[in-house]
Amino acid sequence: MTEPTEVQPATLSHAAIWALERLSQPRYGRDTPALSWSVTHELIRAGFVSVSENGRGATSLTQAGRDFLLDRTQT
Repeated sequence: MTEPTEVQPATLSHAAIWALERLSQPRYGRDTPALSWSVTHELIRAGFVSVSENGRGATSLTQAGRDFLLDRTQT
């Protein structure tokens, strides 16, 4: 994770939910979806993704993001 940000769980935009669903799917090679700056920061502020510290911009789901998607599929 890069910078500490205040977690603000709020209603996510449709674009952020779509991106979260794409990030949760298995990927092979470099087939990672490109996320816009605003969507990435929306997911980081919600606590659903983390960004690697090495500066390469690799995003990964957090447990909170997995729980959000699980709750979404169960309703």
